[in-house]
Amino acid sequence: MGPNSRKVQRFAVQLPCILGNLDQQVHGTVLNLSVQGCAITAEYVPTVSSYVPLEIDLLNGEAQVAIELAAVRWVSENRCGLEFIRVPPDILMRLKAFVLLLERTP
Repeated sequence: MGPNSRKVQRFAVQLPCILGNLDQQVHGTVLNLSVQGCAITAEYVPTVSSYVPLEIDLLNGEAQVAIELAAVRWVSENRCGLEFIRVPPDILMRLKAFVLLLERTP
């Protein structure tokens, strides 16, 4: 699967995130983002095919967006790619609005 096989465009970002639940949280950085997924870097990344909750700070002064469930699709050293599986409708709307902003930013 090459970089051009994605259905939606991802945008390069540097956004703080928290991966995992209350038992095991890892702070990381979102490196690119779309409505359907993202790539992150962190000290510890989960294994391929695992499922994790994810919170992303969009740095827009609003509450973090909480992705209820994301699937780990690939791992490379301290980076991983996540596909968003379960996203509450209100969070999805905020995510879409943020990505639309990124699309319009030169």
